[in-house]
Amino acid sequence: MSDQLDLLPILTVSSGPLRGASFRLRPGVRRIGREDGADVLLDDPKVSRWHATVELTVGRVLLTDTGSTNGTWLNGERLRGHAELRDGDRIRLGNLELRFFDPGAAATDRLGTYRRHLAPPPADPAAPAGVLAAPTQLIGTPARRSRRALLVIGGCVALASGMAWAYLAFH
Repeated sequence: MSDQLDLLPILTVSSGPLRGASFRLRPGVRRIGREDGADVLLDDPKVSRWHATVELTVGRVLLTDTGSTNGTWLNGERLRGHAELRDGDRIRLGNLELRFFDPGAAATDRLGTYRRHLAPPPADPAAPAGVLAAPTQLIGTPARRSRRALLVIGGCVALASGMAWAYLAFH
């Protein structure tokens, strides 16, 4: 967990009618519920008015159920007392599931945020000043590109093998 705004943890609704809504968590105790004034406002009839809290302290993020009617579930288990959140944890409140994302500690990227970065093309020494060479190339490590190529080739081989097996089996 970090104090930089871009590295503060985020709760993102991953299922239910509010899917896609994200809430950046700031240091201190934050209320989760359906009551106006909650820091993480979830409009779901199965969510209590003041369902749970998330507390950001130095190096820790604690989730606590505040006596909600339907309970707070962390990674499929009912939360009793409080628990420390880790990047990727799933939290269920009523009909909603939220994902905890801590960019400061993340080994993975948040769902739906993958971005390809384009490198500017190199200048063509034979071209007039200000004219860039064509075409733009993608930034990416050779290892990442070769893994992707291996996956594509492997998929094609598996498909061809399956088609050959089906042809031989039914003819």
